[in-house]
Amino acid sequence: MKKIFITAAVLFMSISVYSQSISQSLFEVNRFNKFIDEVNNGQKKLKYSDIQGSPYYHKNFEPAKLADNPEIINIRYNTLLDSVEFLNGTDVYELPRSNSFPKFTLLTTNEKLVFLNTGTDYAGYFFELVSGKNRLLKKVRVKFDPEIPAPNTMISGTPARFAPIDPVYFIQTGNQDIQVPKKTEELLVYFTDNKDAVANFIKSNKIKLMKEADLIKLVQFLNQ
Repeated sequence: MKKIFITAAVLFMSISVYSQSISQSLFEVNRFNKFIDEVNNGQKKLKYSDIQGSPYYHKNFEPAKLADNPEIINIRYNTLLDSVEFLNGTDVYELPRSNSFPKFTLLTTNEKLVFLNTGTDYAGYFFELVSGKNRLLKKVRVKFDPEIPAPNTMISGTPARFAPIDPVYFIQTGNQDIQVPKKTEELLVYFTDNKDAVANFIKSNKIKLMKEADLIKLVQFLNQ
């Protein structure tokens, strides 16, 4: 019995040390910036808590897995800065935006946040809506609208706020990262090999390129 207890204790300690070593390796391999939740508002700085709305996709930290790593870490996605924040104890750190952190899976919702260098201003983190040889990626964005002071006592001012912006969608196919256009004709240019089949699918299914559910159907069709 004593031998079994010692074996179990050693196994538990090994698992704990392994888990801690993964978290520690994040700090050893990569340089982190301690995060400060402030925004410049003219000549003064505002805390996120003093601004209407939220810059976060999920306000609270969510359990997540990094790529295929079995360890669970707590993160949240800052849509204003397009960055991932990592909770280590009571400290919050901003992860470097790089291929070192290619994919997070949010365990509560099973959403997948992936890093993609599109070679455009949208390079950074996207939500992967469809996986496979053709991937559908969604860029979630928010902007900061600064406070507008009241011009006089008769007219009220406007408080500072975080305002959502319409998402942008990309289809990644082969070595192409295609920003989904508004017009079907502009999209078909990228699918010369099966242009007629794609055009017929869009027409027969009344696909609207600015509608997320329709884009999911389209990319799932492309993966068949």
